[in-house]
Amino acid sequence: MRLRIVWPFLAALSLAPTMADAETLRTADVAYCQALGDIYLRYIGRDESSTRKIVRRSGDLGAQVALTKCNARDAAAAIPVLERELIANGLALPSRT
Repeated sequence: MRLRIVWPFLAALSLAPTMADAETLRTADVAYCQALGDIYLRYIGRDESSTRKIVRRSGDLGAQVALTKCNARDAAAAIPVLERELIANGLALPSRT
């Protein structure tokens, strides 16, 4: 009986470091995504939230969607698109920490 009560508690404790590591990784991914987005906005695309609607080059719709996902903290979906767009336009990717 005592083992049944303790087992879920021990299982939760063993997952705690994993969840903390996942959150740290997610935060790093969001920061990297923001860095990619900043480079994209500066050299290629446009910032839809800005009052100045500047289009420097063509600006890809998929990349614009990726910027929106990045701002919504969905870095996993946005990073590959932004990386591909920056590389295709001859821009260097920022370092990933």
